[in-house]
Amino acid sequence: MCYNFSMNLPLLLIVAINLLKLGLVRFFPLIGDEAYYWLWAQHPAFSYVDHPPMVAYVNLILSTLFGNSELVVRLGALTIVALVTYLIYLIAKELFDRRTALWSALLFNLVPTFFGGGMFLVPQMLVFLFWSLSFYLLVKLIKTGDGKYWYLLGLSVGLGLLSDYVMALFVIATFFYLIIDKSQRFWFKKKEPYLGLCLSLGLFLPVLVWNFGLGFTPLFYWGGKMGTGPRIGDNLLNFFGLQTLLYTPPIFFGSIYLIYKARKNLLLATFAGAVLLPFTLISPIINVGGHWPACAYLPALVGSGKMKRWVIGVMIGFALVLDLGGFAYYLFFYPTPADLRGQEFTINAQLPAYLKATTPKTGKTYYFANDLGLLGLVAFHGQVKVNMAPGRLKQVDMWGKPELKTGDNIIYFAINEQEIGDKLKPRFKKVWVEPRHRLFNKDANLPNLTKIFHAEGYKGGKLP
Repeated sequence: MCYNFSMNLPLLLIVAINLLKLGLVRFFPLIGDEAYYWLWAQHPAFSYVDHPPMVAYVNLILSTLFGNSELVVRLGALTIVALVTYLIYLIAKELFDRRTALWSALLFNLVPTFFGGGMFLVPQMLVFLFWSLSFYLLVKLIKTGDGKYWYLLGLSVGLGLLSDYVMALFVIATFFYLIIDKSQRFWFKKKEPYLGLCLSLGLFLPVLVWNFGLGFTPLFYWGGKMGTGPRIGDNLLNFFGLQTLLYTPPIFFGSIYLIYKARKNLLLATFAGAVLLPFTLISPIINVGGHWPACAYLPALVGSGKMKRWVIGVMIGFALVLDLGGFAYYLFFYPTPADLRGQEFTINAQLPAYLKATTPKTGKTYYFANDLGLLGLVAFHGQVKVNMAPGRLKQVDMWGKPELKTGDNIIYFAINEQEIGDKLKPRFKKVWVEPRHRLFNKDANLPNLTKIFHAEGYKGGKLP
């Protein structure tokens, strides 16, 4: 009885962790990225400037079935975490044993990126889901030698490509693994791998066609993130610091060790290196987001449960310190504007009434934002169409550019750009600033830094 409890303790803790997160979701309003991806679902397309379309399709399905609410989006994210948890369990069980599988699944749930970040419905969570599914299918393929898994793998990789371009690294990793492992080279003489690849490309083809039609706009979008000049020292420090904090030192350095000791487990080392090495190489010239290389850590997570008990204890300790520190900050120390205290979680629901009450009686009123996250949040909570000044963001321009006429009005939400008010004054008869804060979330200090400008009686000129 005691033995069974010990074996099932990780499972009980996984259930407890996710029930805890379910209870805490109300304290974490939508972040800007989530709201922006929700907005994509209001404009279905084959692809988008920033990412492939899967996150938009998931949001569209969720909102169609269950309506538009923060809880629906959160449940979507938590469901993905539950699916990945099960896949990590299956992978570790196939490669090692049930004990390893349970502890690996628990450690996945405790790693900060997935403990806290797993509450947010963003493309990186979706690609991690399909990366995990694809890796599981590859493990089954290797163990059984059954060619049918290539077709399932092709479908899974295709769905991953529809989630995030980083999934292309899975194809590259598989290719190199088949070359390096002599026992698997025979697949190059079989038709199944090539047909599986065709399935992947078939699913991804609409994205390629969409990109081709726009001159591969995403390349310029992501290329623009490299900045105007090299900041090698700062970027490297940021990269290694974020990887250590978001995935814990044991998982980060464990991944490096896997790559270094590739001969011990060629499969895990290949798939860790296929993601971690490219992102490390580009990190000096581009400020790599902490969550971008998330798939690199699947191999270390899968093998983490195989460690000795004291090592697992250390890993859990690191994760808990980072998790509790992050949650304590966001729950108790987040800098909430004084006029929002006590109504942090009700103010967003008041936005439609506020917009209606402050809309001028004459002329048509348009709603604007200067930031993609703010754009999505105002659209989600305010239940209105929100625009950007033409030329600010290619994706928003594709949804239509507003054509103001003389006498029209705008309500402009701006973050980190207070000079917008001065730029609006020559173009409108009257400009005033809302004295109170009207939006709340816990993302990039948005509540404190956002101003709402009311501009009435458009006279003409380019909008800022």
